[in-house]
Amino acid sequence: MIGRPGPERTLLVYNTAQMMRVLLFLDTAFSLWMLVDAIRRGCRSYWYLVVMMPFGEWVYFFMVKIKDPEFQFLRDFYHRLTSPKVSTEKLRRLHEETPSFANTLTLAQALYDAEAYAEAAELFGQALRLHDDSRDALYGLALTRLRLGDTEPAIEDLRRLIERDPAFEEYAPWGDLARALAAVGRRDEAIELLDTLVMKSPRLEHRVFFAHFLHETGKPGDAREQLELGIQEYKDAPKFLRRRKRRWFRQAKQMLKILQTAN
Repeated sequence: MIGRPGPERTLLVYNTAQMMRVLLFLDTAFSLWMLVDAIRRGCRSYWYLVVMMPFGEWVYFFMVKIKDPEFQFLRDFYHRLTSPKVSTEKLRRLHEETPSFANTLTLAQALYDAEAYAEAAELFGQALRLHDDSRDALYGLALTRLRLGDTEPAIEDLRRLIERDPAFEEYAPWGDLARALAAVGRRDEAIELLDTLVMKSPRLEHRVFFAHFLHETGKPGDAREQLELGIQEYKDAPKFLRRRKRRWFRQAKQMLKILQTAN
C-alpha cells in the first residue's frame, strides 16, 4: 500500500511550484520589456515575432538591446572574457625584438594597466618620438604623468591633445584636464575649461560632470543651472537620443533634487 507523501515532500513540491511561478512571471515580464523596447525602437516587424518565440527575447536582447549605452559594462565584460590575454613579458619580448611604434605603444598601455607607471611613461614618450602626432601616445603619457604626480607636464600634454582633437575619446581628456587643474589650485581655469566644453558639446553627461564640479567648488546655483539646462535639452531631444541618455537624465534629476533640498 502506498502511503501519503510526508510533510517534507509536500513542502518541497510546494516550494518548487512557487519557484516555477516566479520564474514564469520573470520570463513573461522580460519578454514584455523586450517587445515594448522593439516597438519603441521602431524595429522591423520580424523582431516582434522573434521576441514572442521561445527564448526569442534573449536573442533580441543580445543582438539589439545590449548595444544601448547602459549595457556598456556587459559588452566590456564579454570583451574581456573573449579577448586573448597577452602577458606583459611577451609584449616586452616583442618590443625588444621589434621596437616599432605599434609594439612600443601596446607595451606602454599594458604597463599602464599593470600600474607600472614610470616605465609606461618612458615608453609612451618613445612612441611619441616615433610618431609625434599620435593622440593615443600623448593621452597615455598625460595619464601616466598624472598617476606619477607630474601634474604640470600632464596639464600641458592634455592641452595639446585637446587642441589637436577636441572630441578625442568622447571628450574624456577635458575631464582629466579639469581635475588636474583643480588639483593644483587652478579652479577658475578648470571652470572656464568646462564652460567651453558644454558650449562646444552640450551633451547631458558633460553638463552633469560640470554640475558636480561646480557643486564641489562651492557654486551650487551654477550647478543647478547646468542641470536644469541639461534636463530641458534632454526633454527637447528626439526619442532615439533620449533613450541613449536616459542614465544621465536620471543622474541629473537626482542631483538636482539633492541641490534643491539642500537649499
